[in-house]
Amino acid sequence: MTCVALLGGTGRLGTQVLGQLLNRGFDVRMLVHRREPRPLGDVRIVRGDARDGQAIATLMDGADIVVSTLGSADASHPDVSSTAIGHMITAMRARSIKRILSVTGSAARLDREIGSEHPWLAARRSLLMRHMAGLILDGEEQMRRLVSSGLDWTVLRAPIMTAEPRGVASLSAAPPPPDTAVGYEAVSAALVRELVGREWIGQAPFACRP
Repeated sequence: MTCVALLGGTGRLGTQVLGQLLNRGFDVRMLVHRREPRPLGDVRIVRGDARDGQAIATLMDGADIVVSTLGSADASHPDVSSTAIGHMITAMRARSIKRILSVTGSAARLDREIGSEHPWLAARRSLLMRHMAGLILDGEEQMRRLVSSGLDWTVLRAPIMTAEPRGVASLSAAPPPPDTAVGYEAVSAALVRELVGREWIGQAPFACRP
């Protein structure tokens, strides 16, 4: 049975991802900081902060794949995603874990896109940098660290997410229009499909409505 180390599993997206993983029969180890999760059956809980390298190292013990749905929007530290990714990379290398999937916002750009951004990416980034620059820069630093990590990484860039049930999201190299919204359930399903399918290794696709 494949074991997934999950970070951010008590958040709105992470809860959906956790359900998808369990439904597909994955073994799950989950990092939990403050928020108490709902009853989780056989999920193994590791208590700790995502910014604590030792807690992340403990989480990785016995894992085969890493999934992070961390985001700094509701976090007390604006660099939680990038700091945690740094610890994850260190722990994964020490344990020969290669595959990691992560999530960031659709306004974050890869370094290689600077100066050649799709117009919709440029428009969304320009708008949101006025209101949540820390969130975007944290996502970009997260991707920067993964690009240079040597790991089999995929970062899913998600647009505005809603509680809309069901629905479908596909992954695309091109961003969606700036006002696009997709449900948490649909984004989580797209992420778990990529975990199984491995189509976007070394890339940061956008979650879009098909």
